[in-house]
Amino acid sequence: MRESLAIVLLAAMAGCIYYRASNHSPIMAATSATEFAQVALVERNADKAFNMLHPDAQAYSTKQKFAEILTAMNSPTAPLYVNATDFEPIQGEEGMNIYLTGETDTQTFYYRIPMKGTKEKGYKPIGLFRNPGPYPKSSLRRPF
Repeated sequence: MRESLAIVLLAAMAGCIYYRASNHSPIMAATSATEFAQVALVERNADKAFNMLHPDAQAYSTKQKFAEILTAMNSPTAPLYVNATDFEPIQGEEGMNIYLTGETDTQTFYYRIPMKGTKEKGYKPIGLFRNPGPYPKSSLRRPF
């Protein structure tokens, strides 16, 4: 009886994971993340990038603080272009992490942009993180 109950619970959990995953569009999230990164990092337009953030992220910060963070993140150099490389669902949330690289002629930059949303609602960034090297792999992370 316990074995049967365990099998039923595992099947139910797998169904929930599949349902949540099927509500996502990695391509849609990556497109939004790349557009945001282009504005924030390449064009260095903090005002426009702030307006692209999810309302939850805008409520957490001010335009001035966001601009300061972008300036610090892009100093002394910033990428000439950005490219989405991987995606990963955020467990228990409506959203996914999009991993990007940015490059100059001599440097590669590594970014993670958490995106809030679903394929029905669309995606908006709720943060922007830069890492000195590639982000560690995870079992849920997938390349594009």
